[in-house]
Amino acid sequence: MKCPKCSHEMVEGKSHIGGGFSTLFLTGGVSFGNLTFKAANWRDHVVQNTSDVLPAHYCDNCGAVTIETTRCGLSALES
Repeated sequence: MKCPKCSHEMVEGKSHIGGGFSTLFLTGGVSFGNLTFKAANWRDHVVQNTSDVLPAHYCDNCGAVTIETTRCGLSALES
């Protein structure tokens, strides 16, 4: 996949939310947090839950990341 920011080839991988070993140890193996998206004049919307593992791409040239989330139609929630 070509990077939408710089047009270099992106590296395919997975996106997940997790803490380091100490966080997981202290919480009994549970990670707390979500990835949210907020646009101007929008509320925060969760695009990735803690338990989600989603297809993603990373650009080693410019650092851009794309995540293929299943959450669609967020703009409709703002109406």
